[in-house]
Parts: sequence; C-alpha cells; structure tokens
Amino acid sequence: MPERYVLSVGGSVIVPDRIDVRWIRGLAGLLDGFFEGGTEFALVAGGGRTARDYAWAVRLLGGSKTLQDQAGILATKMNAWLLISALRSAYPEPLDDVWRASAYVGRWIPVVHGSTPGVTSDYAAALLAEAMGAVFINITNVDGVYDRNPFSDPHAKLIERMTHQEFVSLVEKVDSRDPGAHTPVDIAAAKILERSGVKTYVVGKDLRNLRRLLEGKSFKGTTIVPGPQQ
Repeated sequence: MPERYVLSVGGSVIVPDRIDVRWIRGLAGLLDGFFEGGTEFALVAGGGRTARDYAWAVRLLGGSKTLQDQAGILATKMNAWLLISALRSAYPEPLDDVWRASAYVGRWIPVVHGSTPGVTSDYAAALLAEAMGAVFINITNVDGVYDRNPFSDPHAKLIERMTHQEFVSLVEKVDSRDPGAHTPVDIAAAKILERSGVKTYVVGKDLRNLRRLLEGKSFKGTTIVPGPQQ
C-alpha cells in the first residue's frame, strides 16, 4: 500500500505577513514530486493571521464567537485556493467534506478547508488522517512542540518525542477555543489523533526538513506516538 500523509498546513506559514508565494510554490513542487512517485497526500489549509484578523474585526464590530469562527473558516478556504493554484496534482476545488476528500486520494491531492465553528482546521485534518489511515503532519511556524511558548519564553525546549496522552495534556493547558486561538492543534484534533493512535509529526516550514521526514531520514521536529496502553 502506498505511503499516505495528511498535511495540515498552518495559515501562519501560508501567510506569515504577506502571502508567501515562494514557499507555497516550493511546497507544491516537493509534494508533486513525491505524488508522482506513488506517495498519497491530502492537504488541509489553516487560516492563520488572516483568520485571526477577521475574527478580531468581527468581534470589534459586535459579532458573536460563532460569527468570528465563520469568518475564519472563509480564510481557510482562501488559503486552500492558494495551495490548489500551485499544485499540479491538486483536485481542482477546495473541499469541506472529509469523506469526499478521502475518496479522491491517490487520483489527486485533495485540499480541504475548515468548515466547523468552534474547532480549527486541524480538526478536519485529524479526521481525514483517521479516515485514510494516514500519517498526520502538522506544518507550523515553529519547529515542533515546545514545553512552553517559544515566542515568549527564550528557555522553551523542543520536545522531540512524546505520547498522544502527553500531547493531549499539553494542549488542554493552552487551548482556549477562542476564535483565532494559536495552539499546536486544538484539543478536539488532539483527541481524534489519540483515539486512533495516528502517528503524528509537528514540524516547521523548512522544506528541506520536510523532505527528510518524507524520505524517512532524521529531521527536526516532534514525533507523537501511541502510549504504552494504546
């Protein structure tokens, strides 16, 4: 059976300040090459800064948290279009249905966007990985999972390997579920990954590092595996 991966592509790497066209093109070239060699992929686009900006504006204008979430969901769809534009092998439109996306895997690289208020696009990615029996790779704007916030604490340490139970415990401490919240994944996604023991990696945006991961070589990031009781 071909290797299967679901990549949850953080909005923070798609649009760090401005749309990072060069990085998107590089990611697409990397994945197209592996796809043509028989590796199967599905992508899920995050909202990142664009989603947070819209959620902030909706809140200031008096919109509910559900409305803030809906604005963020539209940001993930815009980012999905960016990925589709760059990928030669992409299914030609963004999808919001995990089962439909999983049916296209192998023929195309389907790109999914967020669709459920109250959770992040990582939730859709976790469900998709579970449905496909795939490895889950979270591409974010830090090099992996840290014991503390690396943006505010210079002594934060990268956790190279942890169990799903440890990951869920860490996420529970920091996931507020406010619209635009920034965590490794949301708690709903973490628990989906845990319940099915989905092999999970969290890495940064370095595409050479991602290539090493896909080639089965040593890489910088976090590996999350089932615990002893799973």
